[in-house]
Amino acid sequence: MLHKFNVSALNDYSQQFAHKVCDDFFAHNSVASGQHILNLTAIPQVNLFIISSLYDKWKADAEAFKSPFFDFESSEVKEALKQFMNVVSRKISVKREQLEPVLVEATKDTLVLLIDPNSYFNEIFRNQPNFTVTADTIQQLRKYIRFNKFVPQSIAEAMADRAFVYVNQAIEWSEQAIAQRTAELDSIDQWVAVFSEKAALDASSLLKKTNRPESIVIPGEPQADQSFFDTLVEEPVANPVKLSEPEPLRPVDVYVPPVPAFTPPAAPPMPPTLHETVGGNGNAAKESLNERFRTEQASISSNYQKQPIASISQNIPLHQKFMFIHQLFGGSNSAYENAITELEQAPDFQTARGLITYKFASQHLWDMTGDTVGELLEIVKRRFGQ
Repeated sequence: MLHKFNVSALNDYSQQFAHKVCDDFFAHNSVASGQHILNLTAIPQVNLFIISSLYDKWKADAEAFKSPFFDFESSEVKEALKQFMNVVSRKISVKREQLEPVLVEATKDTLVLLIDPNSYFNEIFRNQPNFTVTADTIQQLRKYIRFNKFVPQSIAEAMADRAFVYVNQAIEWSEQAIAQRTAELDSIDQWVAVFSEKAALDASSLLKKTNRPESIVIPGEPQADQSFFDTLVEEPVANPVKLSEPEPLRPVDVYVPPVPAFTPPAAPPMPPTLHETVGGNGNAAKESLNERFRTEQASISSNYQKQPIASISQNIPLHQKFMFIHQLFGGSNSAYENAITELEQAPDFQTARGLITYKFASQHLWDMTGDTVGELLEIVKRRFGQ
């Protein structure tokens, strides 16, 4: 994530910035409320990342409040708990010792998002559970992202009504959106100047130039029956870009040749006698017959290997199973078995191929151009009669 940064300088600056902000704020305040935090710095993205961290803590505390001895699925309990948590959220009260480390992380995240949005979003997506990016995750990003906010907006539009996509797909869409709208990225120079008003920032050690400032909108006060976090509305994105839909679930850089229908090989002609060979050379005749035999056996074997099968697991020889386990699943038999079971249960080849391309490849860092992945894909193709 930080490969474009001087990590030591980034950490040092974020701590310096957070320390100066806290010095100024807590000189006149003992605690910070939600509205205080929304205006804590002149960089709204930093403020919103702090709120995002508090929201995550708020959700975790709500889950921890639940007990196995009570029915928390009851609609009455759910509503009461929601009202209680909403009231609590409107009473944010954070002391300096809790706020300052959160502010340090929010500052680092903001600088990464500003300078290298590709790395920022890639890291966010790769850290999602089950190697999937859900619609809820994208909605949360839209709520808390202000710098380069067109990225989550574009992904939300590309997802349409899908509940989730695999990590590789979300990364592909985010990189495509950034590449298409490079001129609309937030101006690094503008925001470095704003950072420097609080603590001088050496841009040459951290930054590479892009373009353009962006107007920022600060949310207002929460309503009486509303959660504080629900006041963080999404901002509209001007000139939304339509991401082109990639070919459905196609493995990256892997050529999958069409598989011809199985045709039983024609009966081989009767071999010639030694006296029928040219010049009566018996050794040459034997070599010719052996070569013909090997060619025909290879043809029979090739056609057999392309026949449809009813089960993936039952058509993986023991030596090939060991190869898959060690080369594709890091030596984990359980990971192999779970993946094969999931492929067996796929409704069609497109779904199974998507699991290989977007889930297992990301999870186990496969080389999609390698022969081992190709062998697994060929077996899966036979399972679905491809």
